[in-house]
Amino acid sequence: MIENFREHQNSFQDAVDRLYTIITILRAPGGCPWDRKQTNKTTTESMIDESYEYLDGVIKNDIPSEREEIGDVMINVFMNLRIHEEAGEFSPIDALNEVSDKLIRRHPHVFGEEKADNPDEVLSLWNSVKENVEGHKDKASDFFSHIPSSLPPLEKAYEIQKKLKKVGFDWESTEGVIAKIEEELQEVKDAITSGNMDDTELEIGDLLFSVINLSRFLKIRPNTALFRTNEKVMKRFQSLFDMAQERGIPLDKDHVAEMNQLWDEIKREN
Repeated sequence: MIENFREHQNSFQDAVDRLYTIITILRAPGGCPWDRKQTNKTTTESMIDESYEYLDGVIKNDIPSEREEIGDVMINVFMNLRIHEEAGEFSPIDALNEVSDKLIRRHPHVFGEEKADNPDEVLSLWNSVKENVEGHKDKASDFFSHIPSSLPPLEKAYEIQKKLKKVGFDWESTEGVIAKIEEELQEVKDAITSGNMDDTELEIGDLLFSVINLSRFLKIRPNTALFRTNEKVMKRFQSLFDMAQERGIPLDKDHVAEMNQLWDEIKREN
């Protein structure tokens, strides 16, 4: 454990050691009550949040933000490692050695004699090692056994579709996926017309699943695409809010026409 943890370090190893030392002190008796209270669950939830904040910096090409937020991700990774070490389950060294061994094993085209000249061939090798060398095969009775049940619905839909693709159950062209979206949209309209809210909910789910499928087919992460749209909508509406304040336009149902005009004005500028 590094001694001068209050000082900046000049090597990667010492900088990593410094962070882990600080976390160890925070978790120790007499350390920080908040940090001592954290669990793997709370720390992982925080790690997910910090990962999205890092992604925000990446999308905006905000290097200072990226540097800060990826550091916050590392805090939570190291906190998880420390919690496991405290419980006597495994050490950080165990985890790092295991993942290093895995990377070497799953890259036989780099560390062995296999050949892979493109990303698709790399993925094929990767999956072959997972299944045939490491034995990571689905349970015979459960085709989706390797999809975590805790995944949020959007990410889970994406993983389900990836799994289906592995056995060839996939679309042959973008046109087919788009036709399916149009079909599902019509079924949503029909369900709305019928007045059956349960059917409408199911059909909207089918529509969302099909849109996620299009995103996956085009090799676009749907959560990243939606993240960017959320940011865009918030930015535009904040501009609308500022302009409405300047022009004395109330934001209410009686002034929707004026808001739409502001929205169109902002879209033309951005």
